[in-house]
Amino acid sequence: MSEIFLNRRGINSIEVPDEVEATPGSDLALHIVNHGSPLHITLASPNSSTFTDFFHENLYVNRIEEFRIPIRENAYPGVFNVEVIAGYGAKKAEFRVVVRERAAPEPGPVEVPPKTAAHRASFRWQSSIPALALVAAALVLYGLWLAYRVDLLNAAAFGALLIGVILAWLRQRS
Repeated sequence: MSEIFLNRRGINSIEVPDEVEATPGSDLALHIVNHGSPLHITLASPNSSTFTDFFHENLYVNRIEEFRIPIRENAYPGVFNVEVIAGYGAKKAEFRVVVRERAAPEPGPVEVPPKTAAHRASFRWQSSIPALALVAAALVLYGLWLAYRVDLLNAAAFGALLIGVILAWLRQRS
């Protein structure tokens, strides 16, 4: 959390850190502390569009305010500035926000149970059942078409066979 102090060294005085850090997908939390009379300040950032949707905000600060600037999840590492303006433009301070790359999580040990040849064979057989059932249905429908010559049975046999082929093809891809 970054602290900004107002009215600590005089009327409309602004004290900001030189630089703060943020990571993609996080919020830059600004803790604004006013040591004097309540005042209006403006937070602005003209060069932050690649990192955040934040551009400009007017705040009334009585004692303590917290303001968050959301950093985009897909933001690349880089730098932008935030201006703090008080006294209707009479005083201005600026600090840099450095967006650092998110630290990669440390991979923990992953236990994968060993797959036996029997397990793989049973999985292959179980995943083939829908395709085989569709081929069998296509054969039955085609036999019925030969016996009764109803074109709808021929079309249904063709559809069942086509769906069986597509299922078998999808199974091979996975």
